[in-house]
Amino acid sequence: MSGVHDVAVIGAGPAGLSAAYELKRLGLNPLVLEKTAAVGDVWRNHYDGLRLNSGRALSRLPGSPIPRSAGSWPSRDEVVRILETFPERGGFTVKTGINIEKVEYDRLRDTWSITSHDGKKFESLAVVVATGGAHTPVTPEWVGAETFSGEIIHSSKFKHAKTYAGKNVLVVGSGNSAAEIASRLAEHAKSVTLSVRTPPHILPKSIFGIPLVGIGLATRYLPAAWVDGLLYVLRRLFIGNLTQYGLPFPVTRVSQQFARTQVVPILYYPFVDDIRAGRIRVVGPIRKIEGQTVHALNSVEAKPSDQQNEIALNVDVIVAGTGFRTGLTKLIQIPGITSPDDRPVVLGEQEFSDAPRLYFIGHVNPLSGQLREIRLEAGKIARKIKKQLAENRPRLP
Repeated sequence: MSGVHDVAVIGAGPAGLSAAYELKRLGLNPLVLEKTAAVGDVWRNHYDGLRLNSGRALSRLPGSPIPRSAGSWPSRDEVVRILETFPERGGFTVKTGINIEKVEYDRLRDTWSITSHDGKKFESLAVVVATGGAHTPVTPEWVGAETFSGEIIHSSKFKHAKTYAGKNVLVVGSGNSAAEIASRLAEHAKSVTLSVRTPPHILPKSIFGIPLVGIGLATRYLPAAWVDGLLYVLRRLFIGNLTQYGLPFPVTRVSQQFARTQVVPILYYPFVDDIRAGRIRVVGPIRKIEGQTVHALNSVEAKPSDQQNEIALNVDVIVAGTGFRTGLTKLIQIPGITSPDDRPVVLGEQEFSDAPRLYFIGHVNPLSGQLREIRLEAGKIARKIKKQLAENRPRLP
């Protein structure tokens, strides 16, 4: 441990880099710690063809305008270019290859102690946790999974759809990643089946050239019931009824489903075309796995108690688009700072009572766009830390 830093930023993705940029702009020297080998690696390793759903105009990060040459929907590679040049443009450095294991508050010194998996220790007056909501991939423990003779991968490891040419692929999940991966596989795989437990909300990515996040921004402060009503009308007009293809309208409203699952509506429009054309078959949740056979309910509306509703699928590959956990309960050694589902109980510039000067960024994902929210959060957090350290800098024993 060498010296006490003003502020440590854990994670150098869009959220961490944005926070570091704003902190440096205010005259602080952030210690930025990133677990991967190079800045931008997480985005660099996303699957081929990935583009932002939020559009160019509403995806700007601090000091990082996206050029017009990136088009309306910037690609994965354009985002990587912005991320990897962030430190140079912001005037700060990033320590890479530092995988943080725990963050603890030292009450005696009124500082934060940060320890990496390989035993490196850092100390800071303030901490910004920017490890994101997609830290730890979650793959369900399906009955009989150990007997599966094919390949099971999490969506975070999916890279190239062409790799699965000629294979029968089962994609599990109802979020944007599962939908887009299924569509990309439909171009190459022998067959693609989507296993869905809860019918997803599906909305147009843009309306008459206006990104949906722009509408989300315009309606952000309206009553949730009004916004839900508007989104229902937009789905009816631009997506239509997919019940006959296995995706009935969700029972819960958009705001209710998001509050429970934190999963935003599917915005990848080719998915809708692939469903209607039969290139993606929709079934219900997996019941069990036996060798290369996956038993699933034949629809999302089927009753699990009725065996007649079960079908057998011949599958070579299972792609689990089944989400992530934040890993924060294990990382932050403060009781009560995370909820039972591993999410932080304070967000943005909010503080937890037993965790002074510790902040979380990148966990707010409204319809108005996560990257825009990160930009706003970064400025608020940086200004609060600057004020706190100026007014009441902890005195070390």
